[in-house]
Amino acid sequence: MEDREVFEWLREKISQTRGIRPENVRLESSLAEDLVPDSFELIELVCAIETKFGFSINYDDFADIQSVGDVVNYIQHHGAVH
Repeated sequence: MEDREVFEWLREKISQTRGIRPENVRLESSLAEDLVPDSFELIELVCAIETKFGFSINYDDFADIQSVGDVVNYIQHHGAVH
């Protein structure tokens, strides 16, 4: 799966969960500050990523992720989307 496809899926998932317009979700958007301020919502997002892309996320690694672009990169490097 291409980076753009991963980003579009992630954008749609976050916008549905948060009830915001998809165009407000950008690669440079901060997860904690702009999009997923609640830890429960972050857990939901992590579970959705694991289900969609078929791999388990190391929560210690994911704790260092800051932006939507970081999530896309993490999925591309750790998932089965190559």
